[in-house]
Amino acid sequence: MDRSMARSGGRTERLRPQLPESGFPGGAGVASAAGLVLLILIAVFCVLGLTASPVAALFSGPAPAVPSGVTAAQRRDAEAFAKSIGVSAASAAHSLQVVADSQAFDNPDIGHALSKLGAGHHSWRGIVLLDAASRTLIAAHGEPVQVDALAGADLGRPTVRPYMPPGGVPLLLSTVPLPDGRVLVASTALRIALPPPGGALRQHLRLVADDGTVLGSVGADADPATRDMLGIAASAARAGSGVLTGAVSPGPAPLAPVVAYAPVTTDAGTLGLAVVTATWLPADTAPARWPGLVPAVALLAIAIGGTMLVRRGLVTPIRRLRDDALKVVSGTANSPVRRAWTVEVFRIAAALERCRPGGRKPRSTRGVPARLVVGVMTVSMLAWSAAMFWTLGQHSAQVSPSLVTAQELRLARSADALRSAVTSGLGELRAVARLNTGKLTVDDPAFRSVYVVDQTGAVSQRSGKAPLREGPLPAGTSAEGLQQHNTSGRLPVVYAHVRLSDGRTLVGEFDVTRLPQPLLPAGARVRVVDDADRTIIDTHGYLAFAQLAEPALRKATAAARTGHSSAQVTGDTVLAARWIASRGPASTLHWVVVAEQPIGALGVADGSLRDRARAAALFTAVLAVVLAGWHELVVIRPLRRVAAAAERVAAGDLTETVYPQRQDEIGTVASCLDICRQELGVRRHEPVPEELLTGSRS
Repeated sequence: MDRSMARSGGRTERLRPQLPESGFPGGAGVASAAGLVLLILIAVFCVLGLTASPVAALFSGPAPAVPSGVTAAQRRDAEAFAKSIGVSAASAAHSLQVVADSQAFDNPDIGHALSKLGAGHHSWRGIVLLDAASRTLIAAHGEPVQVDALAGADLGRPTVRPYMPPGGVPLLLSTVPLPDGRVLVASTALRIALPPPGGALRQHLRLVADDGTVLGSVGADADPATRDMLGIAASAARAGSGVLTGAVSPGPAPLAPVVAYAPVTTDAGTLGLAVVTATWLPADTAPARWPGLVPAVALLAIAIGGTMLVRRGLVTPIRRLRDDALKVVSGTANSPVRRAWTVEVFRIAAALERCRPGGRKPRSTRGVPARLVVGVMTVSMLAWSAAMFWTLGQHSAQVSPSLVTAQELRLARSADALRSAVTSGLGELRAVARLNTGKLTVDDPAFRSVYVVDQTGAVSQRSGKAPLREGPLPAGTSAEGLQQHNTSGRLPVVYAHVRLSDGRTLVGEFDVTRLPQPLLPAGARVRVVDDADRTIIDTHGYLAFAQLAEPALRKATAAARTGHSSAQVTGDTVLAARWIASRGPASTLHWVVVAEQPIGALGVADGSLRDRARAAALFTAVLAVVLAGWHELVVIRPLRRVAAAAERVAAGDLTETVYPQRQDEIGTVASCLDICRQELGVRRHEPVPEELLTGSRS
């Protein structure tokens, strides 16, 4: 028995090399195997790609009450505000130093000199002249200056001290010593943009000295727990900037106080002052840590279940049929050809059974079509794609009104900083025009070029680079102001001008490469456009005078020109626009500042989750179609073709040759079926032996 089986197996093995089978992309099981691998990769993409930081999600602890991106933005806001105070202090000290160097107080008429200073520096709220030794008042102009705030200050060198008058706005007191033992003191106001009372955002801001003394505070009232955090932050500000997060308040809309702090510094060093802010932000803005886990598990179930269905219902029966067909044609089939519940395989097996000696005709050919087996897996994948698209694929970024207001507040402060930069440059020219004794000395880095031009446009004095503009000032130009010279060209030309007493004009051209610096703290792409929406400044690089193309941006700038400066969420971006100035010298520029902040940069879930979910749904849908086509072309159609040939052979039609379409398992079955067809034909035409005929007659 064992010898017989060995001889039978040997004949089958000798037949296999005569019917070779190719590899990829042929083969009944290649498509299902490749599909399984690709579906597993898509599932991995769902787990990792739909998570903002998968490594952090694996190894980090519980999610914070307020996302780290939101708290980092608050820290940047505090640093930006501290920097703006430092810039204001440095600008005031520089202006005072210019006055001291101009020898304006050599004139015995001190009151007239102070009046000229007040007229030349509109930002100075009050000016006083003190005796350095006794600190007694010699002369004053404008608003009263609180000299007591300078107690303990070294008046022998330039000094800046903050002061918060009761119920007023914060002031900076800047001092500069004069050569004759007197001290010039000027007070400038600090513009602080705060959210409107009763709005979506609550914020508290205070200025704190190094010794912990609160010099003043504005904004919302702080509860006891938040006041304790403010005290801790004030002490920590001496070492640098940082941020603290408090406990979440109970309620339907839980809020958490975020306290940020930063020291105020200038190029000369620290001012002994710190900015501390407290902002109450929603505590439920953190996205789910593993939003793609459930879809990934579902896709894995479909991949494994569908692959098992295809392999058990189609691939395995085809391979068993191939093995049995080889046994039949080699004459070693000692048992019936194994049947399957796939209709096409069953029909071929029935035809092969007729070729086997002693084979029996099957009673029924009922079963499941091969297309139905593949169709179940295809429909399952398409259903998963549709579910993915209509769930996570429709996920919209959730941005709380408080975060939108915070972004609007950042833009407001940046716009104020830009307005302050250009008006400060105008004030610098104004001071030079009123105090200069004949020598052009303007060393403000905001200007690229400063020069004097007469009525014909001829330049008589110049400091810095060659002027970009040419010719006289336009007709009807005011005695002083800010102007945008051109609306086309390689580079925008923006300048300040002040008319001199002899009829000539002092012109200072701003360095447009430095103008974006006040806008950087907004933390977004910020553009400045003129009244025709032409780009003048862009923090991300730009083509000069390029028009705003997006309708949403144009709509925002149009609303800003009417005074409606509000931020809104458009798609995956927070848009905010603000008029730089509705009055004052900067209003002649007609500039609007517009900011585009991706929602993801605010520290909350943005549209990337939706986009990646849609990508996963698209990949899976495309893969479902590709796998269905692959099975149809490589497996189902060749199998149905062989099944049709098998029925012809079983019906006795032996005239048509059965050709293999491909060199794979189905091709091997086709070749074996053709051998069977030939064998049946030989049996049909074989003559009856003479001895059998004689015997039958007798």
